[in-house]
Amino acid sequence: MTAPDRAGARLGQRTIGGLVGLACGLLALGPGLRPGYLLFYDLVFVPRLPLGDRTLGVDGSVPRAVPNDFVVALLSHLMPGWVVEKLVLLVVFAGVGAGVGALSRTRLGAAAAALAAAWNPYVAERLAIGHWGYLLGYSCLPFLVAAAAACREGSPRAPVRLGVWLLLSAATGSTGAVLGLIAVLCTLAVPGDTQPVRRRLADLGWALLVFLLANATWWYAYLVLAPSQESSRAGVEAFMSRPDTPWGVIGSLLTGGGIWNSGVWFAGRESPVTSGLALLVVLLCLALAVRDRVWRLSPALAGLGVAGLVGLLLAAATAVPGLREVMTAVVTDVPGGGLLRDAQKFVGLWMVFVAVLAGRLAERVRDAGARVGSGRATALGVAAIVALWPVITLTGPAWGAGGTWRAVSYPASYSSMQERIDRLPPGGVAVFPWNLYRRYAFDHDVVVLDPWQRLLDRRVLVNDSLPLAGGRDVPGEDPDAAAVGRALAGAGDPLAVLRSAGVRYVLVQTDQPTTAGMPDLTGTRVLARDGTLRLHDLGPVATPDRHSRGPERYLGWLLAAAAVVLVAGRAILGTVSRSDVRGLTRG
Repeated sequence: MTAPDRAGARLGQRTIGGLVGLACGLLALGPGLRPGYLLFYDLVFVPRLPLGDRTLGVDGSVPRAVPNDFVVALLSHLMPGWVVEKLVLLVVFAGVGAGVGALSRTRLGAAAAALAAAWNPYVAERLAIGHWGYLLGYSCLPFLVAAAAACREGSPRAPVRLGVWLLLSAATGSTGAVLGLIAVLCTLAVPGDTQPVRRRLADLGWALLVFLLANATWWYAYLVLAPSQESSRAGVEAFMSRPDTPWGVIGSLLTGGGIWNSGVWFAGRESPVTSGLALLVVLLCLALAVRDRVWRLSPALAGLGVAGLVGLLLAAATAVPGLREVMTAVVTDVPGGGLLRDAQKFVGLWMVFVAVLAGRLAERVRDAGARVGSGRATALGVAAIVALWPVITLTGPAWGAGGTWRAVSYPASYSSMQERIDRLPPGGVAVFPWNLYRRYAFDHDVVVLDPWQRLLDRRVLVNDSLPLAGGRDVPGEDPDAAAVGRALAGAGDPLAVLRSAGVRYVLVQTDQPTTAGMPDLTGTRVLARDGTLRLHDLGPVATPDRHSRGPERYLGWLLAAAAVVLVAGRAILGTVSRSDVRGLTRG
């Protein structure tokens, strides 16, 4: 097959994979694709996300959604927020399908791999908990591996391609970027070819440089601007992987499940039949991979295999005695170690590897059927049935998780209150009752993160402690929020604490239970009442907002811009050099 033929086949496989992934997205979202917002757990989009210091992660708060919120904010200034949300979610499915499709040998393998990559417990559970940024990073993984493998093969344009995908991965947020870096480093570092050590070290250095610069938007804000971070041991225990199948933590992780929040586990995972079938297929894929020694076939497969094992180890570590203590020490004592706290997210690396192996399994079944003389059509049909194992073993996410993911509209009172607050004099806003998550009648009483942090273009103080089953909380990271919590518990005057934190306005949501705590607002000025919302003014804040900083707070973004310039500059230099070579050749 000539080079153009190979490129055409690869494009066909990528297209097939993307279409299968898109079909999975349409099936999963179902009725949620109607106009309106999907609001559950951390999946919170708003009509127009403000472009401000909070969105950029430079307001002094923990930069949890940086820079992916910046991307969403830009898009929401071009189209309605609900359109942005649906577009982002469909890109996850189509993107990961296209990525693993391009790593497959045949169109059948591409379709099977895309189905396994886009329809599995990892994607379903992370979507159900609203971690769209994680999933965007997950969808970049096969492209990053392919670009790193191209560097191993000596392609002159590969470093630029790798740089572009590292930039895109960085745009998905810290988790997606770290997953991507693991995949890239594993692919570049695994042995298996005659590439000079000097060239390999140059590629590793290039990847690390682009990663560090491109991700300065969140690591600079986290390490320099945000308040001192102290991750608790309780947080490590709360976020450790859990068994969502009868096969324990390891068995659950092998099939892509095991998230810590049992509220997003899907029915059927507890069945030893369906979950056992999924585990059997995964083990069969691994057995065939070992028999075929797939790690010798290409740098991409070798890198994916190592990255998958690393991800599986990280995901399981907090649940394994001995390793749990090591992970706890890293999370609690090492700066930035909090990235390892939600351990199960690393199993995304494993699932990309399993997806590619699932594509090879379908190909092997088809080829075996053809060899025994069952006919091409019959062999293809049997292989197609085998390829459908992800859907057979996981039906829960279909059609918007059985109709529970429904598109809704914010009440008109939310828009009018947002506009009113935006016109007020400076001052932070505290939202009460003192809960992090809400249940709204307009959202069918599902659990959802308080949306006011994203609706308002100013500092919003909320309770950032994470409530868990049994009445326990994982302590938050905002010292001002912690001080308010202590005051509400009787250790001070809540209004005085709010004012000392730079808060002038208090927004009360009167449709929420007040058991978590409410300050006594008697005597404060009521600025507005609108529907279930009431806005109070505590008066001008005498204490300056200590979260305001000088221009140096934007240094992380300048470093990220330098990464873009660096990649663009290398692309231009490469184009000029190739043009010179062609000119000399013709001369």
